[in-house]
Amino acid sequence: MRTQLQISGLAVAALVILSPGSMTAREGDAKAAAVMADSRKALGGEKKLSTLKALSLRAEFKREMASGGPGGATFVVGGGGGASFGGPVQMNGSLEIDVVFPDKFYRQETTTGGIGLTRVDGFDGDRPFLDVSSASPGARVIADNPASDPVRAKAALKRANTELARLLLGLVGATQAAMPVTYAYVGQAESPDGTAHVIDVTGPEDFKARLFVDTNTHLPLMVTYSELEPRPMRMVTQHGAPSGGGTPRVVTAPAGAGAVTERRELTPEQRAELDKEIKAADEAPRKVLEYRLYFSDYRAVDGVQLPHRIARGSGEKTVEEWEIKGYKVNPTIKVDRFKGGTE
Repeated sequence: MRTQLQISGLAVAALVILSPGSMTAREGDAKAAAVMADSRKALGGEKKLSTLKALSLRAEFKREMASGGPGGATFVVGGGGGASFGGPVQMNGSLEIDVVFPDKFYRQETTTGGIGLTRVDGFDGDRPFLDVSSASPGARVIADNPASDPVRAKAALKRANTELARLLLGLVGATQAAMPVTYAYVGQAESPDGTAHVIDVTGPEDFKARLFVDTNTHLPLMVTYSELEPRPMRMVTQHGAPSGGGTPRVVTAPAGAGAVTERRELTPEQRAELDKEIKAADEAPRKVLEYRLYFSDYRAVDGVQLPHRIARGSGEKTVEEWEIKGYKVNPTIKVDRFKGGTE
């Protein structure tokens, strides 16, 4: 994958945030409001954006998954022995996102290669949903419906609203109604490649993000946020082969990631070892990392400037890239689209 420095117009490694000095909190809030107003104007104008009732995007993505070590997702394939392999796992796939304002969000991700999975999640009002299926022959995947448990439902709804809010900051310079936020001016970021206004964004459920807005184009460049590092992933095959042959038997992931579990045709020893690994995954400590969400290649779509490349990374490494194949502004989206997890 390309490095973040190649994706962003702002060289993050050399980025320095200059404090606004003697600016009071009230002046900082006023400055932040002015920056956000300019950004909304650059994205299409308040009049145009205020008529936005729905938005869809379709993309292809590449993602690098960490692997090896404790706390990983486990895939058991075939029948017989058992082996694991390390190294990063490269995943490719397609992505569909549909938003109907103010309170409907649908995200469908289909991965190809290895064990192909289709994951659908999102929310309809205050009801989250999750469905997972596999196109691999013989594989059957079971996902816990978050709506079936109040604790999981609250966590899933928060996770989906947070994800959508971060995305919308780069798409429309605002967040959805369920995530009302305030903006505070931090200063100006400078690097050899340019400058950006830096805005702290805070909201309910301890939502925190930092938005970088290009001082010349007034378009969003980047959103940074802190989050627990993901669980590393491992592949296991019962014939000892890295990922091939045989019928998939087990797909499992830590419960914190929206548990996906299916266990079949395992020996008692294999089942005990798998249970041990899952417990270790749930108990393993994780670091808090800073992530960066990049927006670039803005193009006009029905009067709205929208980014056609989105990337996510941590440190100096890009772990995910989206190539947007198309947007639809104010499409008609059937309400059945948001009935995931009701069956």
